[in-house]
Amino acid sequence: MIGETTATAARLREALGAVVEPQATELQGYRRRPREAVNQPPLHPDFITRCRIALGRLVAVEDEGVIAVCSARRGDGRSSVAAAVAYGLSQSRSDGRVLLLDLDFGHATQAEAFSLSPTPGIADFLEGRERLRLVAGGPNRQLWVAPAGTHLGDRLRLQHQLAGESLIEVFREKFQWVVLDLPPLIGHPETMTLVRSADWHLVVGKHRNTTFAELREVAGMLGDEKPAGFLLTGDSTRVPNWLRRLI
Repeated sequence: MIGETTATAARLREALGAVVEPQATELQGYRRRPREAVNQPPLHPDFITRCRIALGRLVAVEDEGVIAVCSARRGDGRSSVAAAVAYGLSQSRSDGRVLLLDLDFGHATQAEAFSLSPTPGIADFLEGRERLRLVAGGPNRQLWVAPAGTHLGDRLRLQHQLAGESLIEVFREKFQWVVLDLPPLIGHPETMTLVRSADWHLVVGKHRNTTFAELREVAGMLGDEKPAGFLLTGDSTRVPNWLRRLI
């Protein structure tokens, strides 16, 4: 297992160096498609601003790290928040690169949100069928998106591989910020293996959709080991203080 971990991490590290810094390597075949580019996600500017403010309250003055964007269930606006957070980071808090990783292999949405081809992606690379593909763009080309891709095997194995082989740490080496768009927590306990690899947890709930019981369950799953914040979508009202203390 140790040999496998080393080999996978080494393969990812080599691929990242070739994609992100192609001028520093003579390796061939890793370059991203030249016609692809990441543009601003189709989100209202006010929504992006709200997400940036929520993020600022969560990470304070820190200038690098991994942020896990998670939710209780699907349909809470998690992926939109993840896209807005990554875009906002590339606008205002990053002197380096920002990576948005779509790790919801069963219901990936980030490729469509940024008008990118859905494959190849992270799943294709981890399963050994394709070379690594990241797409750059955004402000000063600092925003990078890694689509989930298409998995042919067990998607749970992909999540355990990312966490168990410390592959998120390899992404840290090339990116100042890494934003994880994760599957829902309730009903998907395997998601916690990836949540633990993050420095901060941003929980997304939707007005009149996410219940207080679900938020309490999510809060219990996350614990208090890492800083966590809450963002309500579908409503512009402020979140009650008692609810903030749950997260």
